[in-house]
Amino acid sequence: MLALVPCVALVALWSTTSVQLYTDWRQQKERSDSSQESSVLVVVVFYNLQEERRVTGAALADPEKYRAQLAAQRVRTDAAVEKVQALTEGGWTGPADISRDVGRVIQSLAKLDGYREAVDRGTASQQQAFDAYSGLVATDLQLFSSMSYLGMAEIDYRIRPANDSLWGMEMISRESAVVTRAGATAKLSDDERGQLAEWVGSQKFIYDNKVVPGMPANQSALYKKLMAGSAWQQKTSIEQDILHGASSDAGTVSPALAKKWSDSIGQVTGPLQGFNRAYWDDLIVDINDELNAMRTKLILISALDAGAVVLVVVISTLLTRMLRRRIFALRQAALDLQTRMPDVVERMRRGEAVDPDAELPPIQHSADELGQLGQALNLARRSALDTTITQVGQFRGFEKLLQRIARRTQLLIGLQMKKLSELERRHEDPEVLEGLFDLDHLTARLRRYEENLVILGGGQPQRRWRKPVLMVDVLRSAQSEVQDYRRIQIEVAGRFWLTERAVGLVVHVLAELMENAVAFSKPPTPVEVYASRVGRGLAVEIEDRGMGMTSGEYEEANRLMADPPRMDVLSHAEDVRLGLYVVARLAQGLGLQVELRPSSFGGTRVVVLIPEELVIDEAAAPPAPVGVPHPPVPPEQTAEQMTERTPQTVAGPPPPYPPRTAAFAMSSGSGNGTRGGTPPADVPAHERAGRVAHRTTDAPARGLPRTRPLPKRVRMASLVDELRDPDADVRSAPEAERSPRRNGGPARSGATIGAFQRQSRLARGGTTLTAPSATTDGATPTDRADAAGDGAGEQDRPEVLPYRRRTPTED
Repeated sequence: MLALVPCVALVALWSTTSVQLYTDWRQQKERSDSSQESSVLVVVVFYNLQEERRVTGAALADPEKYRAQLAAQRVRTDAAVEKVQALTEGGWTGPADISRDVGRVIQSLAKLDGYREAVDRGTASQQQAFDAYSGLVATDLQLFSSMSYLGMAEIDYRIRPANDSLWGMEMISRESAVVTRAGATAKLSDDERGQLAEWVGSQKFIYDNKVVPGMPANQSALYKKLMAGSAWQQKTSIEQDILHGASSDAGTVSPALAKKWSDSIGQVTGPLQGFNRAYWDDLIVDINDELNAMRTKLILISALDAGAVVLVVVISTLLTRMLRRRIFALRQAALDLQTRMPDVVERMRRGEAVDPDAELPPIQHSADELGQLGQALNLARRSALDTTITQVGQFRGFEKLLQRIARRTQLLIGLQMKKLSELERRHEDPEVLEGLFDLDHLTARLRRYEENLVILGGGQPQRRWRKPVLMVDVLRSAQSEVQDYRRIQIEVAGRFWLTERAVGLVVHVLAELMENAVAFSKPPTPVEVYASRVGRGLAVEIEDRGMGMTSGEYEEANRLMADPPRMDVLSHAEDVRLGLYVVARLAQGLGLQVELRPSSFGGTRVVVLIPEELVIDEAAAPPAPVGVPHPPVPPEQTAEQMTERTPQTVAGPPPPYPPRTAAFAMSSGSGNGTRGGTPPADVPAHERAGRVAHRTTDAPARGLPRTRPLPKRVRMASLVDELRDPDADVRSAPEAERSPRRNGGPARSGATIGAFQRQSRLARGGTTLTAPSATTDGATPTDRADAAGDGAGEQDRPEVLPYRRRTPTED
């Protein structure tokens, strides 16, 4: 576009020049044509008015002698005047000044009839008639002066002598009018003599100083020859006789002298008119030649200018095309640098060995101005590469440092969880177990938070499974890593397994989503988790009853899930949605589809679609290992409930948490979230305990061996009636004297877990269970110990939290 600017300027200049030349030529031609057409007619009127003025003066002096001559002259004058008046009526147009002067001539000629009428009635004197005709002649001379300017300097200069010759003939005509009138009356006043002297001097000055010097040589020679002739000399002699004779013979002009004047003037006036007409003819030829030369000049200049413009346009187009090609090459090189640099930077971030100079070669440039531009782009490229390499090194160092710290912390967390597992198997005291379970639950959550740091640092979690895991156990494992897990209700439609490579990542994703659902929904509203097979895999729906999000927030979250960006931890340290990045990155690596939708309850429903290749149906699932116990169940669940096959939901009443309002949003993994509160730390353990709602199908796995259940024990089955009823000693007391019975739930729960731990150790150790030895009361020592444990410390033992569920094949 910039290259078109000079071309457009040249075209505009050429157009302006051509138009200006054409305008000048057109104006001069129109002025010349109008002048030639009008001057030919007006000059005839000019000569006839001069003659009519002379005859009118003589007729006023001697009407009888000059009446016929005056009438004939008036006819000739009227014929010439009619042609001039018909000029404008025939559509003649001309420049403004010439049209104006022609109009004035026509207006003045309209007064001619009035002048004649006054002369015929005898109401006009000699001087009045002379002045009237002289005014008409002066109007014609003014028109000739306007026509003398054509816009061509040389022609305008040559027209001046022609106009001067007309003024010279006017001076002679005025002398002739006075002399003829004086000859008719034989009188010449002093004023008339003075006018004659003035006119004689004027015509001599005009011819000697303007006409003859201004004419070309050939024309000047004609005037000189005429002035040297006998007729001109006789005219001059008569002028001198009249002027000097008047001094000797005051106021008389003899008829003979007047006759002699008339003869000499007739011989002079004719040649002067002929010279003037011939000169005008030469001027017209020269004017036409000048106009033709201007037209030729216009055509040549326009053609040359057009050719120059075309040449400049062609050259500019070629240069522009060459420059555009080079500029586009530089631009393409810069765009390639812009396009390829992020990929190179990403590969460098992933730790690949990249040669920046080979991947992003420098731009080839020349030594001219565009080459300097390419050199500047190369400098910018080198600066950008150096800065990028430095930043990538810093970020990779930070990510490695973050991963190293997180890995070391994970090792400590793993050792801590292993130690807690040993302590849980070693101790049977309900109070100790309660504290251990709390530590175990917090440690599981802490492990997930450390895994978040590893994922944000560019790594992957280290938890691995060697065999597929039942989906309900995956959901329970994710549930166990949530703070307020008792609000989560799990329902699984069918029995299916998750492949070993997907267990850890799916548990982490579901734990993050459950954590946010719990954190951003108001207690004690439940969080429903439903898993079922669909056409393309396995769908897990997590639905809360919180405040939800806006449509824009849903769209933004789903875009992030579909295409998670590369996130720099340093630049997003204050972002409250780090958990959302964790879920998006894990889902992308595993091929999960995560979508957030509004819930019909007002909260948020998250749908996690696990692809088909990560799901194993019941018929293709591997057999469960023999001798491995089922994961522990909540203490409130009895042995009959453990072996019962029918689907059911077990849920305890939610604890009385203080109300809070929250909306579902992704957090960095903390259980508190960003808009919801956490349960108070001082809530008693028996209020925080609860049962996890879950459902399983009643159909056993076809073709799969049943797992051997743990030894079942019916509480207090072997005790005597007195020991079965701890309040037997107060039964006989009146109802009003009995002390209020205290709830023994916590103590019995702890005793149940203790019995469960003992039997588990026996099963793991391979100890063969034999029939209990009979005692006097029919109870085994173990049963007695359990009975004693059941009755002892009931009032002091708090209820313990449910055991954290681990899948049997988890490392």
